[in-house]
Amino acid sequence: MRVALYQYLTANCQSIKSWYQPGGPDASTKKPYGVIKLGDEMRAPFNNRGFFRELTIWPYFDPGSFIPVDQAVAELKGLLAGEILTTSTGHKFEIEWVHTGGDFQDPDLNAITRRIEFRIPRVGR
Repeated sequence: MRVALYQYLTANCQSIKSWYQPGGPDASTKKPYGVIKLGDEMRAPFNNRGFFRELTIWPYFDPGSFIPVDQAVAELKGLLAGEILTTSTGHKFEIEWVHTGGDFQDPDLNAITRRIEFRIPRVGR
């Protein structure tokens, strides 16, 4: 799943060309870049065989204007919300947009960003 996300974003996102896993970038990492975080699995509220996998995307830019962040967030939501991707083993998964956070200045990474939360519906035991 992570590889499919990385390949899709690298090939299709115009505003961000470099993608990392959490903990990879530091304050000296050239911006803009994005971070892909696969999060918790959460049980579906009305289906004991279904669950969701959290996916969070952070687009990081140099401190200053949030306009490039706004543009990247709009692009990423457009690219990912409703998209169906396929893993190298042939499993398909769909991405649902859930929430976009507020403007955030990250002093540790010397960057500005906004968190975009998605979820990936899954079925299984």
